[in-house]
Amino acid sequence: YEDLIDPLNGKVIGKIPLTSEADEIKPFVDSLKAVPKSGLHNPLKNPERYLLYGKVCKNVANLMEDPSVMEFLTTLLQRVMPKSTAQCVGEIVVTKKFFENFSGDNVRYLARSFANPGDHTGQMSQGFRFPYGPACLIAPFNFPIEIPALQLMGALFMGNKLLLKVDSKVSLCTEQFVRMLHY
Repeated sequence: YEDLIDPLNGKVIGKIPLTSEADEIKPFVDSLKAVPKSGLHNPLKNPERYLLYGKVCKNVANLMEDPSVMEFLTTLLQRVMPKSTAQCVGEIVVTKKFFENFSGDNVRYLARSFANPGDHTGQMSQGFRFPYGPACLIAPFNFPIEIPALQLMGALFMGNKLLLKVDSKVSLCTEQFVRMLHY
């Protein structure tokens, strides 16, 4: 493990696992390989998950309305990233708006299909949006909550199983955000 140092006071605020060995990530890679190409859900398989994610989004947006949560996330961002209070609040507000926008049925609408009449009687063109199945996200360090949250949720909304890698110096932010998703 590597110490995560608080730049405000020089104290250790967490431990970061060092995962450089291939055997350490093998269980995660195996888990990704087990996901079917059709994903964990799609318009034809487990469509009720779209509504579940809508509820998750509603809960997260409501939690982010709480001033104590906003203050916690702002302070957390400042502890791992050289940003002003306004910049940190801005990142959190953008993330909160994303979750507000996908509350309710809006996740389901991402998987909207289409059908167009053809040139001849009985002819029709149809299309569905399907997941890729297993996917990986390598998130940058400069937006430790916004980018991982938006990209992670977009992948999950569509039925993909995601392996998320964030920069170790800001991973505490993403870890806390994922904990909030489970709250």
